[in-house]
Amino acid sequence: MEGTFWAIVPTLVAVVFALITKQVYVALFVGIFTGAMFIAGGNPISAFNELLTVMTDKMGADKVIDGGKTVIVGLGNAGILIFTAELGILVALMNKSGGAAAFGRFMLKKVTTPRKAATSAAGLGCMIFMDDYFNRLAVGSIMRPVADKCGISRIKLAYIIGSVSVSICILVPISSWASAITGNIGEGAPNVDAFSVYLNTLLCNFYPILTLLLIFTTSMTGIDVFGIKGHKCNHVSNEPASQNSKGKSFDLIAPIALLIVLSILLMIFTPYTSETTLAMAGALTIVFCLALYLPRKVMTLKEFTSCFGEGLRSIAEVTIILLFAWTLTGICEKLEVGTFIRSLTDSMGQAKAVLPALMFLVAMGTAFSTGTAWGTFGMLVPLIAPMFEPYSVMQTLSIAAVLSGSVFGNQVSPISDSTMLASNVCECDHMTLIKAQLPGAASVAVIAFCAFLVSGITKHIWVGWIVAAALFAALILIIYFVQKRKTAIPLKCKQTITTPQPYKKG
Repeated sequence: MEGTFWAIVPTLVAVVFALITKQVYVALFVGIFTGAMFIAGGNPISAFNELLTVMTDKMGADKVIDGGKTVIVGLGNAGILIFTAELGILVALMNKSGGAAAFGRFMLKKVTTPRKAATSAAGLGCMIFMDDYFNRLAVGSIMRPVADKCGISRIKLAYIIGSVSVSICILVPISSWASAITGNIGEGAPNVDAFSVYLNTLLCNFYPILTLLLIFTTSMTGIDVFGIKGHKCNHVSNEPASQNSKGKSFDLIAPIALLIVLSILLMIFTPYTSETTLAMAGALTIVFCLALYLPRKVMTLKEFTSCFGEGLRSIAEVTIILLFAWTLTGICEKLEVGTFIRSLTDSMGQAKAVLPALMFLVAMGTAFSTGTAWGTFGMLVPLIAPMFEPYSVMQTLSIAAVLSGSVFGNQVSPISDSTMLASNVCECDHMTLIKAQLPGAASVAVIAFCAFLVSGITKHIWVGWIVAAALFAALILIIYFVQKRKTAIPLKCKQTITTPQPYKKG
């Protein structure tokens, strides 16, 4: 079975089960166990042993044998797990400190027009890029009363929050998403610098970049994306509830800024791998939070340590997906999937040019059906990474296409937990949000598909951007002339604010 079509069967089984059951955990496990059974010759006990052995190996650091001794040369996947856990802890710390609520009170005083409110929501979403869950919770809590004050519908706010959070997280190298993607690339193409490959994909990750451009363009000009216009603001303004009245805006901004600075400096001035430097930056930022919060009595030591448990619980699902995706890749490696993929790629000839556009569609469908971007690129990136020469334009385009399609599916899927969180925190109907944002998301997806197709055929990313820019300009003009400013946009926000009410989740 090694090096033949059977080597790719575990991944295909996982994708098919994901589409049928819409349960990514079940799908990944079935794919893993199928491959383990192939390796074990049909013996289920040996298959479980194989499965656990591969999983344990994938959780560890990168090692080499030097002079008969095992030497750790980088944290590898272990570093990704550590950094993801640190992000969960930091999110819990910043939330409990009251920094997000304090920033919300500041925004409520400063934002005075609907355009500023929409643009501020998008801008704040770009600031909080470490984790999409924290992004939605923080931005939603901060901007909900601001949107009500300025007459922006909750549907529009949820669309902005949900779209920006997933788009920015996949584009910023210092995020939980970037860590996961780097790990997936490394699993599929172990002989490349996975972080460098990920950075290359930022040049042509068309869908999330165009989504951000669309949101900022429409927000600053006062027009609405197709499907969003027509939804009215029918909520009263509520002050953002705070768990901690002692918190300041600085308690939110300072840790984020420090994490960014430390990550960049450690990557530039130390010889360590990207996984190691990110884990170090996360640990130092947690120590900084300890020095920032405790002396000022923003929180007690007990409250500080309780955030560790809260943070680890928040990333439990992410960890499971990562472990299962890495294990599936390890099983396929033992079946020599790389050999089969190379032979398949060599036989495709000129048809390889359309592979990025094709993978964009496959990722869109998979993420939409399963509701998870992480599970989608966890299955597909290791599969697509070894198909082309390392660092080539086609490798970059194909990986970026999977990432773009995963973002689209995660954004518009009715069973996406992150989209549910956006509608929940904005207190709007979930299915109404799905229907409202689908036309705009689909318009951007069409442009991204054309860009991937042209880039793949010409093997030049800049040609794809020319096509994308022309189509994007046409889309903005169509939106503007269709709406024709039928309803006047208020120049000022309402100045009356009702008595503060606590936010109730659900």
